[in-house]
Amino acid sequence: CPELCSCQDKFAHQFADCAYKDLLEVPVGLPSNVTTVSLSANKIKLLKSKSFINITQVTSLWVAHNEIVTIETDTLAPLIQLRNLDISYNKIVNFPWEDLHNLTALQLLKMNNNKMVNLPRDAFSKLKDLRSLRINNNKFTTIVQGTFSALTSMSHLQIFNNPFTCSCSLEWLRDWIATTKISVPEPNSILCEAPELLKGKMITNIPKLDCMVPTVTITHQPNIESTELFEDYIVIIKSEGSTPMISWAVIAGVVVFLWDEMGYN
Repeated sequence: CPELCSCQDKFAHQFADCAYKDLLEVPVGLPSNVTTVSLSANKIKLLKSKSFINITQVTSLWVAHNEIVTIETDTLAPLIQLRNLDISYNKIVNFPWEDLHNLTALQLLKMNNNKMVNLPRDAFSKLKDLRSLRINNNKFTTIVQGTFSALTSMSHLQIFNNPFTCSCSLEWLRDWIATTKISVPEPNSILCEAPELLKGKMITNIPKLDCMVPTVTITHQPNIESTELFEDYIVIIKSEGSTPMISWAVIAGVVVFLWDEMGYN
């Protein structure tokens, strides 16, 4: 057992308590048969890929309230017996979502109060035993339809306090919350951050959006492919339909000038 940790048998399980020790990294020398590891309330900033490679019998791993920014790929993948994982209240930006594909025994996953931005559609696709998922208080702006489809055992889901962009791609979430049997607490805090028109509005109350793909036709004169352009030359571009974003490229010798601007109908 590592010097700063306390290792003991509890209820026929080997428990390693390394919490509140001001640890800067995962200690070396944890018992190979340990089943519960608490590393909570330390000062760990990085979980390296081989941190847990020698303790593959772990069923509960508690790493909340640290200063973790990055969890390297393959850090969690060896923990195939893991049922409970708590990495909440850190500063995690980079999470190895593919590692979750190995953790098919997971029942509780607490990822709340971090700084995660991207949530892949297949992140939870192998977690059929997962019962409680907490991804609230992160930086997610959207959740792709189908993200929760594989979670057939789920009973509790926390997604509140994320800066959601309420566009057409998030309309499904409004309808799903209204019909799912899964408990989705604090709907008053599942809010739109953007666009400005919907900022602060509950996702469950966003209006039906016009999600038809617009038809845009752009014409220009003169024919710039066959016209020699001079300084102060005017090119007129007309769009019919939605207002497009126009990208310009002007080549002068070997120098290319680029800029973007909104077109006008």
